[in-house]
Amino acid sequence: MNPDYYIFPAEYIGEAEHSEDGTLTIGCNNNIIKLPLRKGDKPGWWNSKTVSVYVRRFSSDLSIAEIHIAQHDGLSQEALDFQNQEAQRYPLGPKEYWRTKQVGKYFYGLDQHLMTNEEFENEWQQFEDLDDE
Repeated sequence: MNPDYYIFPAEYIGEAEHSEDGTLTIGCNNNIIKLPLRKGDKPGWWNSKTVSVYVRRFSSDLSIAEIHIAQHDGLSQEALDFQNQEAQRYPLGPKEYWRTKQVGKYFYGLDQHLMTNEEFENEWQQFEDLDDE
């Protein structure tokens, strides 16, 4: 395999809702695929009305190499690890990288409002305090 050509780590895309019987319907018009959510021979293993969707992309053109549907945290941890690597390389530093990802975009608090800059600063300070211990 070409060393300049690889598959990126998982990237979280969003949540996909499935029907009561655990069927995930994907597509539109005449191009519809119905995926029964199964774990071996155990239907009904899901614990919520949605499943997380992740993709892995090719480095060459960012086209999709793989699509993953999961209700475990393995792929979310992979995506977070990748973001942490990106934060370390960010020209303005990790704090500013995470500010661009969270302020005005991340749902925060009991009322699930968009995170403000002040809330980000407070959270970041708590994060730094933990690192100092």
